[in-house]
Amino acid sequence: MKPTIRVSIGGLAFNLEEDAFRVLDDYLKALRRHFEKNSESGEIISDIELRLSELLQMRVSSADGVVSMADALDIIKIMGSPKDFDDAPQEEYTEEDSEKKSFGKSDYATDDTQDLFKKKLYRDTDNKFIGGVCSGLGHYFRIDTTIMRLIFSGIFLFLLFFMHKGPSCMVIVLIYGILWAVMPAAHSFKQKLSMTGSDPSISNIEEDRTQSARKYKGSSLASAIGILVNVFIGILAVILFLIIIAMIASFIWLYFDTTILGLNNYLILLGLSSINLKIAFLLASLIPLMGLLSLMIKILKRSPFTTQTLISFVIGFVLWLGASFYLGNTGFKFGLNHRHTAEAVESVDANTTSDSLYVKLGSEYLSAESQPNNPFVLYTGSSDNKKLCVLPSIQTSVDTTLTNYVIEIHKKNFADNEMTAKRKVEDLHLDYTLTDSLLTINPTWHTNSNPWSLETFEIVIKTPRDKKVIKEYPLNRSYKDFNININRYGYNRCFYNITID
Repeated sequence: MKPTIRVSIGGLAFNLEEDAFRVLDDYLKALRRHFEKNSESGEIISDIELRLSELLQMRVSSADGVVSMADALDIIKIMGSPKDFDDAPQEEYTEEDSEKKSFGKSDYATDDTQDLFKKKLYRDTDNKFIGGVCSGLGHYFRIDTTIMRLIFSGIFLFLLFFMHKGPSCMVIVLIYGILWAVMPAAHSFKQKLSMTGSDPSISNIEEDRTQSARKYKGSSLASAIGILVNVFIGILAVILFLIIIAMIASFIWLYFDTTILGLNNYLILLGLSSINLKIAFLLASLIPLMGLLSLMIKILKRSPFTTQTLISFVIGFVLWLGASFYLGNTGFKFGLNHRHTAEAVESVDANTTSDSLYVKLGSEYLSAESQPNNPFVLYTGSSDNKKLCVLPSIQTSVDTTLTNYVIEIHKKNFADNEMTAKRKVEDLHLDYTLTDSLLTINPTWHTNSNPWSLETFEIVIKTPRDKKVIKEYPLNRSYKDFNININRYGYNRCFYNITID
């Protein structure tokens, strides 16, 4: 076994064979001599050492691996040497006996070397969490691996929470499994170079550093303004990111909430609880914010606006436009179908000798729960078979001219034109039964497939002076009573509320 030397390159420690160490040491010395007259020499050499350490990491599979002479010569072949663009004499080495061999392009640069810089899709097994798929995709699309993992996780959670019919979230698992199967793992040095697709040559490093220096060369005032702008954009980007996270968390919370707002219940009641509407609302809300955040990140990173960037923004704009059009069309159709209203009154013959008239709901409604902050709406059932009903308004009044109860049902319905609205209100009937002194009401249950069309019922019960109306739970907590006293001098109206302790 050849003796080894442990050295630090680019801030990382490596074990090198003695001859490999001498080759790389002379290589770096030659580079320092070549760039010593360059004003950016220190930064260029630092960049070269960082790139050299990256190549050594890819070349050596394990942390305690040894860099051989062949490894050193292969890396020099890829990065190039000063002789590629300078005629200064360089020392030569061979792999077998450490004889001198030129670093020149004629000895190492071949057309095959350029193939290493052609980006290919591989799984990154060195930076894997499960199979290295997200890391490989991140290298290929130049997206941070963490962001790629968050994208996969976010889609999985979205399908898990919103696509509740069937195991839709398993689609992401299936896609990940297929990618794992078809994407080869980057095991060899050449495969890892092709996976990153970056050109580690010295000429490329020098060109990047020169362009960077030229780009930011200017007055101190311009630099200060640039720093302030970057800080401002960075703060806005952080705030925007927090807003996006808060909105996603709010959407998830609203989907499951049944005790504070119960928004999903209203969507079911109106027949609007569809996965298409939810996805459209999500896209219309988040795409502009995510596009703006992406733009801010590009400005902060000074990333170039490539054709791929333009395509991404165009796709996002098309998705946002489609989602906004879908939401607008749904809202317009709903408003168009309910723009005309019609009313009608239905009288109920109440022949009872009792001094009290009891009003209650049918037994099937007693186990239902009230919609949060809205006692007019009851719901029952789970998310898959939930149904809701709207309670009728019940008003009582005292009329001294009457000798028995008078019950009227005021009906209101909506349609897209007056004739249809009148026909619908005439066909509209409240399900009730009146047995002696008991009025039992059975409101219609509504589901997502049988939505509420905004029809309303108002039951007006007029009583003589010596008779009363008793409303049972939950009808006794929902509505306002008013008292009318009629005499020869006119009438007075008094409003009061019933409070249930």
